[in-house]
Amino acid sequence: MANVAQFDLGTHGREARLRALLEDLVQAHINSRPGTRLALAVWHQKDANSDYQHLLELIAGDAMPGFPNDRLSLLWKTGSQTPPYADVFCTTINDFMRRVTADPGQAARYKERFEVLFFDKDLLPPELVEMFQILTEPSGLIKGWVISEEEYDSAQNVQVLLSKHSHTRPLLGLVKTTESADFEYCRGIVHVQIEKKWLPVSPEGIRPYSYYADWQRGRRVYFVFEGGSLYQVLKFEVKGAPELAHRLLRRNADDRYPEVYLRTVPVPARPAA
Repeated sequence: MANVAQFDLGTHGREARLRALLEDLVQAHINSRPGTRLALAVWHQKDANSDYQHLLELIAGDAMPGFPNDRLSLLWKTGSQTPPYADVFCTTINDFMRRVTADPGQAARYKERFEVLFFDKDLLPPELVEMFQILTEPSGLIKGWVISEEEYDSAQNVQVLLSKHSHTRPLLGLVKTTESADFEYCRGIVHVQIEKKWLPVSPEGIRPYSYYADWQRGRRVYFVFEGGSLYQVLKFEVKGAPELAHRLLRRNADDRYPEVYLRTVPVPARPAA
């Protein structure tokens, strides 16, 4: 089998493929370790052109996990023992903290070209949250809900719309990319919450959402955001935007994102029932 550097993908494509394989391995470890709680998984010393990747896993509690720290093929599901490989080091949070306190150089190694693949923030001490810069949402993210044209047409005011939805978790997020001087129009990258992180939707990933299908069918679609901003969706457009990568928690493999065009709208004046 060809090694990682030979895959005809490009750097971002190879990195996305390795990330998916590593996340699959982490999930397999979560499922196959009864009685333990994984708190953190970190891909460190990342090198998309190498056959050897490095994975740190930290378990909550004081009991040492007793799992083998091995070099594993990331193609284990196929029964293959060929590259790419992951060198896995698994220990407890407390053991890890003792190690890096005694030898700060170890912390530098794990923070070299790292990416957090999994975390449970409730299990992590503040020191680890800070060390690995664990963020659950990008800067400037606003969160909200989808409003159908029927709901919009029958609404009394924005507060009523918010009260109907605010007891449920937000269904989407938006990182604005541009906004008109009068704040009437804006554009932004659509986000969705996945395992406690707000991540950009891919061009393929947005297709199953009902609001996208409604817009394609010519139906009116609205977004209401925390704070009371109400927008009508004008259009979606997939754009290549590598310059936005630094604003997002994860970049899409090909740096293409669905950008939504929005216009602020008033709620039709309706008498209270």
